[in-house]
Amino acid sequence: MISKISEIQRFCTRGENVMTNKINLVINMSILALLIYLSVAVKQLQDKVFPDPNIMIPLMGQMDSKTDLEYNIRTLLNNALTKAIEEQENQ
Repeated sequence: MISKISEIQRFCTRGENVMTNKINLVINMSILALLIYLSVAVKQLQDKVFPDPNIMIPLMGQMDSKTDLEYNIRTLLNNALTKAIEEQENQ
């Protein structure tokens, strides 16, 4: 009887670990995506502002399209995280 109870507990714990691992994976992938986005954005900004090491060009009004991209990435990551949380709550 005790062995059956321990088997059931192990089975239930495996499901929690799987969901926890999925949530951790989503969080890690979100962080990775944001880091990649940030590094690309910084590189593009650096190339626009400092095309020549001796000359600095002012950057005015060129970030509007970047805002749309940033919003789309945030929405995608928020939706993925919300979906993972909902899957965990349903199980």
